[in-house]
Amino acid sequence: MHRRTAAADAFLTQAPGVSRIEERIYTARDSHVRPLRDFSASVTSDGPAITVHGPSRLTATRVAGQDIRAVAALLIAALAAEGVLTIEGIYHLQRGYGTLLPTLSALGAELEVVQE
Repeated sequence: MHRRTAAADAFLTQAPGVSRIEERIYTARDSHVRPLRDFSASVTSDGPAITVHGPSRLTATRVAGQDIRAVAALLIAALAAEGVLTIEGIYHLQRGYGTLLPTLSALGAELEVVQE
């Protein structure tokens, strides 16, 4: 097991096989798991550990991120998802990843930010 990050969980939805990652510092940091499941990802949370079965075919839906890590994870998953989707709480990214959306857009991601 490795130290868990929400972004890693999102990346692992596209990796073949079963991945199990454990958070050793903030064990209740799993607010991104339910929204990832809403994307049709095969992700489960069991205390400090998250198990991801991949790869998952992610589909568009409307999800909400509760903090900066969750929103970053959902954005990563959204890049791999099919269809048009909505992420609520995108304002959390401004706290630490203010240049992420313009950078992704410059790389070819089709993004539209609507003020919440």
